[in-house]
Amino acid sequence: MHHALQESGAPDSDPAQFLAPLAPAQSAELGELFQGWQRLARSDHVIPPISPLALRLVAFDVNAQQASRELVSIVESDPLLTARVLGLANAAAQARAGKPIFEVQGAVLRLGMKNVAQIAMAQLTAAWMRKVGTGVDRDLLRTLWCEYLVTAACSAEIARALDEPAANVSLAYAAGLLHDVGTLALCGLAPEPMRAFVRSGYAAGTALHGQFVEAHTRLGEAVLVRFGAPASLCEVAARHHAGFDTSESAITMVVYLADHLHGGVFARTGDRLSLPSGYPPGCFPGIDDAAVEAMVALGLEDALDATLDRVAAEGGRIEVLAADLP
Repeated sequence: MHHALQESGAPDSDPAQFLAPLAPAQSAELGELFQGWQRLARSDHVIPPISPLALRLVAFDVNAQQASRELVSIVESDPLLTARVLGLANAAAQARAGKPIFEVQGAVLRLGMKNVAQIAMAQLTAAWMRKVGTGVDRDLLRTLWCEYLVTAACSAEIARALDEPAANVSLAYAAGLLHDVGTLALCGLAPEPMRAFVRSGYAAGTALHGQFVEAHTRLGEAVLVRFGAPASLCEVAARHHAGFDTSESAITMVVYLADHLHGGVFARTGDRLSLPSGYPPGCFPGIDDAAVEAMVALGLEDALDATLDRVAAEGGRIEVLAADLP
């Protein structure tokens, strides 16, 4: 299975193709930053809060009674979100020779609740990332955003295939978008050192990488707790580097797997989704044996290629969402 995936387009697992070695002074500065995660976690000013509407979307259930009314209420609470959803709905209507849509309820009917919920969550997260990323290299910010969008899409696909009540598809999508909030916080705090760190391939295989893993997972957990995010999202932020373990929550296992698949997705998108050069597509270089074994353990071994293909086929839609972060 793993060999077949490598032949079908998964990227080379050698991170050296992205390496831009760190200077000693950069390593020292980053080490100090990562080792100070506990101090940062106690601060109220590490990162601006995400929109409360995003947290409402995390809890949104497309199968609940009055779900459509709740979704319309969320979208209509934000003028930019309303404009974005109506714009996409009218683009779809135009492509199908349909009538123009002027109300959010009509957009939800046209696009579907699941799609509107994901569009809204992505739009709100992008707006928040723009605030966090002031001063961050634009190519780095776009690379991270594309990674988060692909991880979210993979998370939703895996959750759908898993068909486990605890792995709600909407929650899986939100968790994929927000799992790496600690890395984003570190980039906002130290833009240039973090730019060099990511361009080095996240210093994979070094002690500095281990310090980064602890720092961004623990800091991400603390940030989401402060936001009032659900415990499941906080756990994903804390545990997405902990390795695959069936004792973990379903949503944590889903995002752990998804976080290993974005390299495989990018390899299959062709020109449907573009990434800036010089940055690796995430801190996991490719689909490794652990990810394949995890899919097997969940009974999804036959779903891996299909998951990659479906998300890659959505590359154009992901590119549209990525444009929300110019």
